Amino acid sequence: MGLSAIHQEHCRRGSRSGTIRSDTMIRFASAALAATLLLAPAQAQDAFPVTIEHALGSTTIEAKPQRVVTWGWSAQDVVIDLGVTPVGMPFFAYGGGDDGILPWTEAALAEHGMDMPVVLPNGTEPPIEAIAALRPDLILAPYSGLTPDEYATLSNIAPVVAYPEKPWFISWQDVVRLTGTALGETEKAEQLVADTQAWLAVETAPYPEMQGMVFANFINRNDGQVSVRNAGDPRVELFADLGMVPAGKPDVATGEPDAFYYYLSYENFDRIPAEVLVSFFDNEQAAADFFAMDLIQLSPLVAKGAYTRLVGEELTMSVSGAVTPLSLRWGFPEVATELGRAVKAASSD
Repeated sequence: MGLSAIHQEHCRRGSRSGTIRSDTMIRFASAALAATLLLAPAQAQDAFPVTIEHALGSTTIEAKPQRVVTWGWSAQDVVIDLGVTPVGMPFFAYGGGDDGILPWTEAALAEHGMDMPVVLPNGTEPPIEAIAALRPDLILAPYSGLTPDEYATLSNIAPVVAYPEKPWFISWQDVVRLTGTALGETEKAEQLVADTQAWLAVETAPYPEMQGMVFANFINRNDGQVSVRNAGDPRVELFADLGMVPAGKPDVATGEPDAFYYYLSYENFDRIPAEVLVSFFDNEQAAADFFAMDLIQLSPLVAKGAYTRLVGEELTMSVSGAVTPLSLRWGFPEVATELGRAVKAASSD
């Protein structure tokens, strides 16, 4: 059973070379105050049992979980932010390097003296035997592509919490809230959401031009087309929450009408109805090659520099992939600076 077309668009594979960049720890350390606030003790824990309704069923958790396995994207970070060490988490081939561990996750575990969880085998389907061997009392998969059959099988091991409505479709805020409910930490989860939103507002305050700016978030498909994400995509809504406005769809767009992205040929790239373009690339060469193309340079937004040039698998994953409060604290300062430059260019005459 392969990945869905939607998840393929999410998860273009690549390899990361070298070790974690030194500026990773610098950026993480610069967010220490925010992290300290987010992890402040003291909220009351919820009563159990608790029942959670989701797209694949209804899950009752009888007691506060002690051995949590996460699957899919994002949940491992939220579990850590809420003060629990997961016993198992997925392998991240994109952005996680050879060991499959995202750098902000690794840094947070070390920062809080938590044991390294077992990193599950790399694959697109849940490794049932490896998960069972960890003896979990909760399997968290709110941002995943679990199928009904996979959910049924995993439910024989432990209670499973899946996505609320659609596979691979949930905001970072709802990942936090759903995880908080499952762990009996709803107050702490709400505080984490509020503190993160306040922190994002501080990071973007120097760039008032963002407010009301119409933007399009796209990736280069390397097949003569770009994929532009529609309003509603969690990665688009991140920027909408900052006061920006998702662009509409041009009449030359192609793709499934109910998908949360559409395709646009390079020839029609200048038809994107936006004031600023938000884009991420795996590496600098990929960005340089894309923006050097004659058809791309025809865009007036490219001509005036009203686009972001955000580079790196880790950065892409942190803000345009497995978005969590923890990943935002790691990557968003860099994104805010570059996005601020782009919106200033978009606002210039």
